[in-house]
Amino acid sequence: PDAIEAVQAEIEALQKLKHANIVNLIEYGQDMKTSSKKAPKKQNYLVLELATGGELFDFIAETGAFSEPVARFYFKQMATALDYMHKNGVTHRDLKPDNIMMSADFQVKIADFGFAAPIQGRDGSGMLATQLGTPSYMAPEIIYGRKYEGSQVDIFALAIILFIMSVQRPPYNSAHPEQDPHYQLI
Repeated sequence: PDAIEAVQAEIEALQKLKHANIVNLIEYGQDMKTSSKKAPKKQNYLVLELATGGELFDFIAETGAFSEPVARFYFKQMATALDYMHKNGVTHRDLKPDNIMMSADFQVKIADFGFAAPIQGRDGSGMLATQLGTPSYMAPEIIYGRKYEGSQVDIFALAIILFIMSVQRPPYNSAHPEQDPHYQLI
């Protein structure tokens, strides 16, 4: 059920988004998968734009920390895509270097919208409550289990990505002041 929900969230988000710095949805649907031993089963599929440059995570790991102009170049692309997503009613909620792909010409392509949600929340209040994402990129309000604005937690994660691009390591393990001594310093 969780995988089906993630696929549905990704489809709903990507249907609203067509941007140069977002992996675009080309096609989706269901097909019948057959097996010689089992009855045919419905199989969901997504066809996404190909990003042959790999993940930003690998790019940073292999090349080292980016110079300020390079970090700024990629940050601007991510910020522009994030602004577009938010203006089109979508929050990503799992931004991290592993979910930032690179095109063949090294342009950013934000991917993996499995945790995406409507920016106005499921109830229309503008607040979200589901505690999900990758812990080292989560905003404190998610870690504490509080309601949060999707756009704000995306911006928080984007700032961590900028830090990682600049120094090749995360600023801390978790945005939890009682559990992370590095976060306590902020």
